[in-house]
Amino acid sequence: MALREAATRGLDVVLLVDYIGAFALRQDWVQELRRAGAEVVFFNPVLPASLCVGPISFRDHRKIMICDDVGFCGGMNIQEEVGEETFGTSRFYDVHAKLEGPCVADLAEVFRDSLKEAGGHVHRNPIQVPELLEPGVYVQILQSNVRQRRRTLQKVMQKSIDAASESVLLTTAYFFPPTFLKAALLRVPTRGAHLSLLLSGSSDFFPLPGDLLAQSHFLRSFLRDTPEDKVSVHLYEQRHMHAKHMCVDGVFSTIGSFNFDLYSARRNLEVGVAVFDRSFALRMQELHLKRLKESRRTLYSDWIYHQPLVRAACAVAFGLVRLSGRNVFDGLDCFQRKWLLRKATLTFLLEEQSAQFIATSMMWGLE
Repeated sequence: MALREAATRGLDVVLLVDYIGAFALRQDWVQELRRAGAEVVFFNPVLPASLCVGPISFRDHRKIMICDDVGFCGGMNIQEEVGEETFGTSRFYDVHAKLEGPCVADLAEVFRDSLKEAGGHVHRNPIQVPELLEPGVYVQILQSNVRQRRRTLQKVMQKSIDAASESVLLTTAYFFPPTFLKAALLRVPTRGAHLSLLLSGSSDFFPLPGDLLAQSHFLRSFLRDTPEDKVSVHLYEQRHMHAKHMCVDGVFSTIGSFNFDLYSARRNLEVGVAVFDRSFALRMQELHLKRLKESRRTLYSDWIYHQPLVRAACAVAFGLVRLSGRNVFDGLDCFQRKWLLRKATLTFLLEEQSAQFIATSMMWGLE
């Protein structure tokens, strides 16, 4: 195991894994890493309760690796299914980015943020900022941490889509976006720009493909409300589409862990890389178009959007996804207007009413 060998060589090895995402991680591997001197941290485990940092739905969805002054970020998990045939089963299709230069220090800060959110039992100091490489490109590290009110990733996604004047090429999995991203996508064809969506046509849910059913329900109304000559939706069925990247107008690109769903937008810890460079954007565009040729286009006229029983099943799946993706049960997003009103009311009662109660309760012995 590469991590174990690195720890044996005396390197500082910190492995932070999401408890739910790493549920199948073998404990003997974890013990081997720890015996070799590596720090292994599970994010928000159910047990023991002392290490739990929030509701079970609060997950770390970031995919980050820092090796000296080189960083890696994207949508790829470290598991057998995502490796190509040389390293795994190639069941998932994914895209990852290698980063060099000063941006690696910013990426390391996002990793340190995850360590802090995991409880702060393991922490590391900031790394030294790597030297600027020439010729370079403009790179920005984006993150989402709803508990800390940091939503730079969501804001850049929305603003870049709204700024598109020619094209938006989006590759993503689990496509049932929140309202603000859906509205941004619907505005693209109204400006005369072309919108191309490359989505997964293969599920990683077992035994029922709940993700595809919910996605089909969303696509029915989305395809109905958009013109076919300006909006194309393709389903990649050869493997499970797990890549997450976007190209806008052939000059701006993003890649990271962010899915166009409620979990990424409202709950999970997420990370992304934004690149303002035409050559890089064209490479991402070529990658999108290459997989597009291997995919099947879906139209509103397809039978799946009109068969009553299928529509009912898709509606139920979508309803469950929407319900599980809302914050009404876990209380993570505590900055909405309704919550602020409740907070103001509670503060008034605690500050004003409690003071009156204490004052009157101390007036004993008086006639």
